[in-house]
Amino acid sequence: MNRLEFLKTLGLASSGLILPTNLLGKSLVKIYDNYIRGVQYYSYSSVKELLKEGDPLLLKHESENIYDSFAVAVYYEECKLGYLPAYENIVLANMLDAKVELTALVSKLQPNSSYQPIALEVFAELVTPTPQLLTALQNNRASDAEDIYRQGGGGILNYEF
Repeated sequence: MNRLEFLKTLGLASSGLILPTNLLGKSLVKIYDNYIRGVQYYSYSSVKELLKEGDPLLLKHESENIYDSFAVAVYYEECKLGYLPAYENIVLANMLDAKVELTALVSKLQPNSSYQPIALEVFAELVTPTPQLLTALQNNRASDAEDIYRQGGGGILNYEF
């Protein structure tokens, strides 16, 4: 495996390299889409007229929840709407604990449904190399990176200590 393929496999960030942001692309990847549970017990009825598809929501891991230590509460502004389903919340709770930046949005509204009136979708940011970075990695030897670093970091690759 050559160096370029190796760095792609590691996902670049885990390789210990600092790269200028213009050499990295970012895109949102949908990782979750489902209905919020328990809306009848919280503030949904007081904000349902304000909500529209695409509105931002806030996710909070309630690790001290006595019923589910992986409980993820869903908020619209300051109003708790309910929770993610218990059978689907473990990964998102762990991502929230790890400070992964997640974007949650209202994906579907069914105001006449008392059981599932609101759905949300959750996105995570995916960092990808740009064509410029891949070209730069193909045209540089591994030993060049150290030389550039020793010369004051004027190149595209710098080691993080």
